[in-house]
This record gives sequence, structure tokens and C-alpha cells, in this order.
Amino acid sequence: MRYFTSDLHFGSMDTIQFDNRPFHSTLEMEETIIANINSVASADDIVYVIGDFVDYHESTMDVSLEKLALVKDIVAKVILILGNNEERIVKNIYSGDFEKFEKYCLSLGFHAVRKTDDIEISNTEFHLTHKPKNHVQHKLNLFGHSHKAMGIYKSFGFNIGCDLNNYYPYSEDDIVSLLSKKSKYWDHDENLKLV
Repeated sequence: MRYFTSDLHFGSMDTIQFDNRPFHSTLEMEETIIANINSVASADDIVYVIGDFVDYHESTMDVSLEKLALVKDIVAKVILILGNNEERIVKNIYSGDFEKFEKYCLSLGFHAVRKTDDIEISNTEFHLTHKPKNHVQHKLNLFGHSHKAMGIYKSFGFNIGCDLNNYYPYSEDDIVSLLSKKSKYWDHDENLKLV
């Protein structure tokens, strides 16, 4: 089984405060999210983290690199799709060298690191990209970045941010359910035509 999530922001007290996450510390947030992932995904499964596994700013550089190592606590294979925070790490710490960042992440235990990816779920092609503005037109998209601000549905795909699923990842079955709701209801709702 494959699972999908984004915007974990491990190490970020700012994210807890800005998004009103129900945690008192980054440690509590990290332990909860990892326990949630491990409760549904086994060693044979793949979890796509579609960006922002960690939070990176120049003032939090050491914390960000340290928090990447939390991947070892996740039982399933983790594929990281770059988010804007990982892009800043590549730019500022690895001088723009994606391959060096990828090698570092693989040494920590990530199964793979990709800038974007394309997969198929239930005969539907999906493009995986962190920022919704980078969606592609000819496929549905799984994205993050906006946390709760955009909600889960857009005409071009689904926001799979962890904030929208009680800090659990979405399973392939969840995505199939969202596809059904999209085609039966959301795409035909006049009030959603503008999204």
C-alpha cells in the first residue's frame, strides 16, 4: 500500500503556533505524527511525504538537518518529494547540488528523494508536487504547501497535508474515495466552480 502526506514540518514550533496544531512541543508533534504513520503503514508500504518533512530557515539550519534523521523512526519506506523547505536546504547548505542532498537523505534512511513524481492510483494518473501552483494540467495532482488554507479539494487535485487528516497519512484507498467524491459531487457543485 502507498500512503501520502505533506507538511510535517518537524522541528517547527512556528508551524504549531501558526496552524494551531494541538501540540505543546515539537517533540510531541513529531512523536504523534510518526506514531500515526506507523499505526497504518508497515515495512512493506511506501509513504510519500510530498514536501516539508522539516522546517528550514537559516536560523534553524542545524535543527533541520537533525530532524531529517527522524525518518529512521518511520517503519515504512519513505519517499521524499522536495518541498520549499527542502529546496532551501539544497540551495543554502548544498549550494544547489540536489544529488548531494539526495545522497545525504539516503544515508539517513529515506527510500528515495525526488523533485516531483508521477504515479497511478486506480487507473488515474497523479502528479506529485509540493506547491499547488506547480500542478500539471493533464493529470490530477497530489500536493501540499497550503496546510489547511486551501482545503482538500481543487479541480486539479487534492491537498494531502497532514493538518487535513488529523496528522495521519492518506492511503491509496482514501485517494480512491476522494476521486469518487470529486467526480460525483465536487466537480458538479456550482459553489466550487471557482476553485
